[in-house]
Amino acid sequence: MQLSFKKLVFVLSFTTLTACSSLHQTDNTESEMSALPLAVPLQVSYQDEVNLLRINQLIADKEKVDDKQRAALLFERGLIYNRMGLSAHSRYDFTQSIFLDPSFAEPYNSLGVYLLMSGSYDEAFDAFDSAIELSDAMQYSYLNRAIGLAMVGRYDNAQEDIEHFYALDTTDPYRLLWRYRINFDVDPTLALEQLKSAVPPSENADFAWTIIDVMNGELSEKVFFDNISNGISTNEELAQRLCEGYYYLAHWHINNGDLPKGIYYLKLSLAANVKDFIEYKYALLDLNNIQYKLQQKAEKEAEVK
Repeated sequence: MQLSFKKLVFVLSFTTLTACSSLHQTDNTESEMSALPLAVPLQVSYQDEVNLLRINQLIADKEKVDDKQRAALLFERGLIYNRMGLSAHSRYDFTQSIFLDPSFAEPYNSLGVYLLMSGSYDEAFDAFDSAIELSDAMQYSYLNRAIGLAMVGRYDNAQEDIEHFYALDTTDPYRLLWRYRINFDVDPTLALEQLKSAVPPSENADFAWTIIDVMNGELSEKVFFDNISNGISTNEELAQRLCEGYYYLAHWHINNGDLPKGIYYLKLSLAANVKDFIEYKYALLDLNNIQYKLQQKAEKEAEVK
């Protein structure tokens, strides 16, 4: 059933994170409601709290720690704050790390993601450029830069980055998923062909290949979700898988014209609370962008009436 823009805005803004409530909005069946798994949302770990205390003590010791060491400690602390969801603290530490050691590549990439999420695109691109220039190991800066370039409509540059990112490791299923994600906006047929032509290495049993199987029609979503906990034993692992699975399937549904289901899956990706995963961060950004576009269209509808 097609929903009006006003109803879609309502779905995006007020749908709860219970399977029953949201799926009633999208006219799914009772069996589909019960099939969607959830993990207990991840909380701050005791180990991270202990490490945070240790790092704070080391940073405060100005006699034993030089600037390069302090930059590394600030970056490590920024990653902990990132896992905790303390964005301002994390961003500050990445910035200070760069200030103390401008040759340190890693914090440029991490800061770039935060700049991208805040809409500071030019600054984000500068940060990703710096990370790439400083270290060949900063492969994910190509991905993050590609995502940002696609957001501002620079699709040729985005494709160039995502193809380079994929070429660096063609056996990585996540790179295939991001390649599909970026290329679909430019050439849907090509993006689908690239996904279908992907063959997992015989020794590679990465969970992400099952997401690709769903997209390629080789596995049903029900079977996918029924077996999503296979091979894992902790709630943390389940939360991570759900964060990833819901994110990529959300965009698959959106690309297939089911925006309400895509919105709901993005929310389920966030529900896992895996705050240091890029899927979590970009799910937040995607929801904000979708809401903005729907509100703009709803306002235009109102003007016409």
